Amino acid sequence: MKTVTLFRHAKSGDKDNPNIDDFDRPLSDRGLKAAPKMGAALRDRGVRPDLVLCSPSVRTSQTLTLASAAAWDDPPKIDFDKKIYEASERTLLKLLRECPEDAGHIMLVGHNPGLQDLAVSLAQPGSDERHALKEKLPTAAIVSFEFDADAWNDLEPGTGRVRLFLTPNTLPHGQGQE
Repeated sequence: MKTVTLFRHAKSGDKDNPNIDDFDRPLSDRGLKAAPKMGAALRDRGVRPDLVLCSPSVRTSQTLTLASAAAWDDPPKIDFDKKIYEASERTLLKLLRECPEDAGHIMLVGHNPGLQDLAVSLAQPGSDERHALKEKLPTAAIVSFEFDADAWNDLEPGTGRVRLFLTPNTLPHGQGQE
């Protein structure tokens, strides 16, 4: 069995600032609060990937750093990969299929629309989760899938069972907070 957890970066700021390149946009105040909250939610649910693939943009790096500090005393291996930035669903699936076989659980930290398109693609057709993912994958959302696959290359669209779908707004008030 293989597990894939998708983690969209937390809310960023400075979207309309012409002096800041999109790649360099930092988290907003809201994002700075949401990222550790989501990390604590991962900790509370025992979610720990073997490997994290993360876009090297400022907002994804900040999201992962803040979430990791709240989630794990001993963070998993992290690979920053520029291919994740502005990647399509097809590119992200290809990256997952190339993961090392000794990793049973991969977390991918990235951006919309590619991350949302990947989530929709992986979810089982006709499922309530797929419908919800088509509607929106909000900032700081986490969705985790399980696959009956022995190898990463065996991942196929429509075969992922959603085991966890969290957003900052769906967490009970105070959950994930120290």
